[in-house]
Amino acid sequence: MDGVGAYHGRVETFDSLREAVGRERSVRSVCQALHFGVSELGSPSVGAMHITCADESEHECVTAFQLGFAQYVLPALKFAQQSPFRLANLGGRYEWGALPIAEDHYATEGSKTGWKLLVVKVNSHVAMMRGKAGRTFGLLERYGQSSSCCGALAALLGGDVPPFTDPVREAFLSEGQDRLAVLRDPAQVDPGVRALYAALVSARLQARAVMLDIQDHEPASPTLYLVLPCVTLNEPGPDGEILCGAYVADRRGGTGREEYFGLGDDPAAYRVREEHGKLVVTDPGCDALREARDHRRMVLSSWKTRTHGAAAAVRDPRLGRIRQDVGRSLHHHHPHAKLLLKALLVVLAEASPIPAAVLLFGVGAAGIHHAFRAHRLTSEKADPEAARRIVTEIHDRVDHLEPGEARGLLEMLLEEHPHEA
Repeated sequence: MDGVGAYHGRVETFDSLREAVGRERSVRSVCQALHFGVSELGSPSVGAMHITCADESEHECVTAFQLGFAQYVLPALKFAQQSPFRLANLGGRYEWGALPIAEDHYATEGSKTGWKLLVVKVNSHVAMMRGKAGRTFGLLERYGQSSSCCGALAALLGGDVPPFTDPVREAFLSEGQDRLAVLRDPAQVDPGVRALYAALVSARLQARAVMLDIQDHEPASPTLYLVLPCVTLNEPGPDGEILCGAYVADRRGGTGREEYFGLGDDPAAYRVREEHGKLVVTDPGCDALREARDHRRMVLSSWKTRTHGAAAAVRDPRLGRIRQDVGRSLHHHHPHAKLLLKALLVVLAEASPIPAAVLLFGVGAAGIHHAFRAHRLTSEKADPEAARRIVTEIHDRVDHLEPGEARGLLEMLLEEHPHEA
């Protein structure tokens, strides 16, 4: 069951999900398809995480996941109570570090002797009203008055930046792409579908964040991950849902791969139509099965391309003194290695924060939660203060590094930052 061949066989089990990508279904039918697909896998153990907006309009989506999926496949937390791990916040955003916690919760004894499936369903949402002129998106008749839905995405699209929108905005600006500008541009996105497209992009980006945490995490028991970005269509009647795609990551041992199929994250590429009274959303790559990307390697590659591989020279006498100590092999003494690394990080935070932060992220020293801002550091508009925060975070936890890690980071940073006298 391990290995690439077995992995591809497992992906084929989710044919019903692949057929559903981009197509409006009821919230119940999406969960039912997921239930049947998971049952066919025959996993000895199943866990689940559900991420939604805190908006009360998502109650139907939450209930459908519980009654149509969770109660049939999850282990009982209490007698006859099967419960998914849940995140509910403004904007339906993934909270970094949640995946490892959920994975550990579902690492039952049975999963340690066999393997487990961990399903992560990510739901953004948008209001949808039907009228004589067709469908409209973004406003919900709530308690006798019209209100934005999703309110968090509406605030972001409108240029409002309350604190809770910061993580969502960061995702929309990741990899040097200003998706908010694209959504606001009527020449690229029809204002009539702007709210729908924003929800599709948000679900896709939050699922990517989940995948980044998966890539950076060593599971407590062999695990096959299925991550589903979805958009709830909140209506006065029964809610609908659009499955944006699926990430599949094999962590059961062997040479498992990470792949994605479904819609991309470029709102300008989306096309929407109706078939038999149901929405269908497509883009040029939605039918392709493609390998999930390594974002640490991408950041390093982008940086090397921008700088043409040139090292970042630093003119600071403190760097020369640190280099002298390393030249005398003093850093082979473990406590001294950490002291030298701390001193070097202070210098680099002042004199070369952007190259240092990029390198620290690329080699895995900086947490994966910096992924979206690390991408921005490779652009011409990089923010030195954002880079300093990353370098300072590493400085503050140097004492918790293994001796070999401290020595290795010290040598790497010195090699990439030659001293200018």
